[in-house]
Amino acid sequence: MKTKHIIVLLIMCVFWGCENLDTPLLDKESDLSFWDKPEDALNALNACYPDLYNADQFIFNESLSDNSYTKSNNGSLVRDVANGSYDASAALVRDVWNSRYVGIKHCNILLDNIDKVPGLSNDIKNRYIAEARAIRAFHYFILMNNFGDVPLVTKEISIEESKRISRTPKNEVLQFILDELDFAKILPNSYASTDKGRFTKGAVLALKARVLLCENRWQEVASICDALINKHEAGNLDLFSGSYADLFKPQNKNNIEVLLDVQFMAINREQNTQYYLIPPSFGGFAAISPTQELVDNYLLLNGKTIADASYNELNPYNNRDPRLDATIIRHGSQLENPNGSFTTINTALGTGDDAINNSSNCTPTGYYVSKFYDKTARNMLYSGSNLILIRYADVLLMYAEAKAELNEFSQAEWDLTIKRLRTRAGFTDANALNCPTVSNTEMEEIIHRERRSELAMEGLRLMDLRRWKTAEIVLNDWVHGMKTNEAPLIDNGYVRVEKRIFMANKNYLWPIPQSERDLNKNLSQNPNW
Repeated sequence: MKTKHIIVLLIMCVFWGCENLDTPLLDKESDLSFWDKPEDALNALNACYPDLYNADQFIFNESLSDNSYTKSNNGSLVRDVANGSYDASAALVRDVWNSRYVGIKHCNILLDNIDKVPGLSNDIKNRYIAEARAIRAFHYFILMNNFGDVPLVTKEISIEESKRISRTPKNEVLQFILDELDFAKILPNSYASTDKGRFTKGAVLALKARVLLCENRWQEVASICDALINKHEAGNLDLFSGSYADLFKPQNKNNIEVLLDVQFMAINREQNTQYYLIPPSFGGFAAISPTQELVDNYLLLNGKTIADASYNELNPYNNRDPRLDATIIRHGSQLENPNGSFTTINTALGTGDDAINNSSNCTPTGYYVSKFYDKTARNMLYSGSNLILIRYADVLLMYAEAKAELNEFSQAEWDLTIKRLRTRAGFTDANALNCPTVSNTEMEEIIHRERRSELAMEGLRLMDLRRWKTAEIVLNDWVHGMKTNEAPLIDNGYVRVEKRIFMANKNYLWPIPQSERDLNKNLSQNPNW
């Protein structure tokens, strides 16, 4: 049954393709002859789900932040946006805009036509509507975060209408998103195995918390997360009981921690992001490379930062947060082969196939990505692993941050959030697990650091830097690779990889794509673009 649904998804995605906002929002699949049986509504809803996130956009998104660098032209020229050398014609800006409005279009088609479908029970029809409205809210959240004011299209419109529509103020878009998610709370807590990957009530509430997090509406964030954590209003959600590294392995997908993901399946619907992440000795290209700044974020096992005297720069990976090795392949890492044996990865300068800058396939930072590694991937490239968009660990971290911002963070909140995450990660030292006696500002910094380590490479870092209003600080400097001590010796011997530029009066919002403004003169532009 699940395979059949996935095949239908693929067929409909090919049929509908990728259109701009200005293309017709009525096509052959949405005419009256299509909406004549219950399966048509289900097929139309299923076709909305692949739009949630393109695998390439998801994986390259982290390189817009200080967590990673991309040397590749893949990912819609993410590098140009990351280093500030972009304008309103940038491919990434255009592609994010287009892909989100394609997704909104698919949701609108279903919502505008579902009442025509005979034979749907009220419960099923309302569930389909709620799913589509939750997906539509997700798209508008991404658009609002990147562009601010955006056209609010809530029904099918003609080509001529699309050429006249103007941008809706952000506050109205925000309220629309929240209203959509409030309606979608009618969704069930879980589904049968054949329907894994659909929006649940838990996913809806967690997405609403994320939306409010970006607006600094701390009391509401805390209230929603409390409902999920303590009141179990969306069922018994929890952390995955295995190790942090195992959480992301394909054999553990759809585990209890996952609230929302993009579904893939071996052979039938695969993603090939692994090619961009792993060493060339394993068939990879290393288009995406973690930075030294991300490596430096991980704590020592005693709970101290690398500024502590116990850190040994000559043995930088000893006694570190186990999430470092679960996320990053570094010099000396043991990477498992498909046959179960292990290969030691050597990234030291001038030492072999995987060495830093040894070839165009090698990492320019000395680091590769282990977090999503799938040893069972077909040809070491094509994987059926899902891409996790929201997980319970994020709910814990949102709750911790909101309580700290409200000056309500105590031992109880620490034990419920940070301690649980560190325990699952593998910390055992009391200094790392016990709640520290620090100021509220220092606690906020601890939570920010924890969030970066826990959620690294999951596409959330840029969102965090924007909402913390620190992007103009951390994205206005060099990102670095490992220490090589190459001459001339600069930055204490760490490799300079790329100079980032982020202007506070300009780059917190992307420009409205020039291609859209050429078609529609009513679309205004963001400041300083």
